[in-house]
Amino acid sequence: MEKEIILENLDENIVNEATFYNQQNIPSQISKALYLYGSTTDYQVLGFVDASDDGSQGMIFTDQGVYFCFKEPHFFLYEDIEELVLVKKEEGFDFYAKIKTKANTFVFKNKYLNLKGFIECLSEILEMPVHYEMSAYEKVEYFVPIVLNDLKEDVYEDLELNEQHFQQIKDIEHELEMAKELKNLDYQDECRSLCRYCLDFFESLGLDSDEIDALNEAQSFFDQQDSQENQQLEGAKRWVDEMMSNYQNGDTGMYDQMKSTMESLGLSLEDLQDEDNLQTLADAMNTGAKSLGLPVASSDLETLVSQLYEDLSGNWDTYFASTDASAVKTETV
Repeated sequence: MEKEIILENLDENIVNEATFYNQQNIPSQISKALYLYGSTTDYQVLGFVDASDDGSQGMIFTDQGVYFCFKEPHFFLYEDIEELVLVKKEEGFDFYAKIKTKANTFVFKNKYLNLKGFIECLSEILEMPVHYEMSAYEKVEYFVPIVLNDLKEDVYEDLELNEQHFQQIKDIEHELEMAKELKNLDYQDECRSLCRYCLDFFESLGLDSDEIDALNEAQSFFDQQDSQENQQLEGAKRWVDEMMSNYQNGDTGMYDQMKSTMESLGLSLEDLQDEDNLQTLADAMNTGAKSLGLPVASSDLETLVSQLYEDLSGNWDTYFASTDASAVKTETV
């Protein structure tokens, strides 16, 4: 690895509750650090993180790799790194870090390093993208503000924004704040809508960045999920159509199966005009199918039911014009 590239990217942004020393200011305690967890052959120190004030805990950067000890001594070489990962914690947008090498995966959760800064530093040195482990919805909430802030701070060179662009930025920021107040499906729908809108906006400006790549990953997930939900919705509609066609031709098997489930839930056909009751029935039938080893709705069942309900609501009389099987039988005289 070229020494100049490492020195250019290595700075105090990688530390939190520790002290960073650049190559020009390496302290005397480096001797102890090298003895405890350094290398006897790779000793050209380009940067040093002291987490203990005496060198016993910390991190040594050389032109070949990184040597460190926070609990036990470890090291990895730059050439062995295969993936840099930031994993979102459950609450908020704090991260812990994972570095995957050919032989090991190192997980960093300590308070000494600014883990995001540390991973981003390695990303710049290696010219390797950072992989973020978070949901597609969280990617929208996290990365969109970063791109918007870069726009406002004029990070993108040779880009001039007009009044309309600044108004779009304000509108997106407002929608992001609104999304944070939403729950469940409403939150997800808002994130989906925002992701597509923002990507179109960023594309119109000719932007390109790691953050936008992450948003494209989120959009790919949404597109795949939409495709799966549409397939399942079509399958559900075909099932209802088949059930009613059989029912009107005197074959009540599928209808009786559904009605039996409805009766066990205390529901009538009229009750299905309430979306919550349709959801209850769908949950019960999905659970029943799973217990029998039959295919089940693999994606968001709540979204699927909502779409099915919308379709049924506009054609209720067509599907359920009669609730008595005898009414559709032909009487022979």
